[in-house]
Amino acid sequence: MEEKEALEQEIERLKKKVKSLSEAYQQAVEKLEELQQKDAGPKRKGRPSIDEEKQAKILCMYRKGDTMRRIAEEENVAVSTVHKIIREASARSRVVYVFADREKPATVIDVCGLTEKVSIVNLTDDLISRAFGIRENLSWEDYEEFLESRCMPRTRYGIREELKSLGLDAYDPFQITALTRGRVYGDHQYLTRMKAGFIRDFDEIMKKTADAETRRAELLELLRRREKEWKLDEGEY
Repeated sequence: MEEKEALEQEIERLKKKVKSLSEAYQQAVEKLEELQQKDAGPKRKGRPSIDEEKQAKILCMYRKGDTMRRIAEEENVAVSTVHKIIREASARSRVVYVFADREKPATVIDVCGLTEKVSIVNLTDDLISRAFGIRENLSWEDYEEFLESRCMPRTRYGIREELKSLGLDAYDPFQITALTRGRVYGDHQYLTRMKAGFIRDFDEIMKKTADAETRRAELLELLRRREKEWKLDEGEY
């Protein structure tokens, strides 16, 4: 009888110990999960990210002329995802220049490398001062020819040494004009690639203003305020 009671007491003691250990285990698990969540940071919402290879394929299809809907169907992604990838890539490949003649801004040139679209706003009626003269509707080839016209000739004697002095391995008008500001011996015109702050203000004016003369006046005022960003001193022509 005494042995039976002793066994029952031992069983009851072990039950309590198991219960206590179980509660301690559960608390430890909950604490560990809490710490893991903190280390991982906030959970991402929305669709999973698209890898670089798929993004490149989407952009390639877009360059070939496929619609966003067709691209989305082909790549099994949402149309909104395709639109986002193209919008962000377009922004990264966009360049806005101010082309000036001496101390007067003549043309704002807005180009997108992804879509190969070129648009301009002429700020003067002087055709000689303008970047493209009388032309208004431009192709990508027109833009490339313009950049090359603001560089030393490809066929110049000693061109390799001249490129080397600029830190370039090949003749690239885009890189050359970025380094030289498109200055050419014999004229006083130059090209300045503008930064994000100017582009933001430029877009705002283009968006809100439809009248050509009002737009021109507002852009000239913007350039007056930001002249340190584009204007060369006379000695630098």
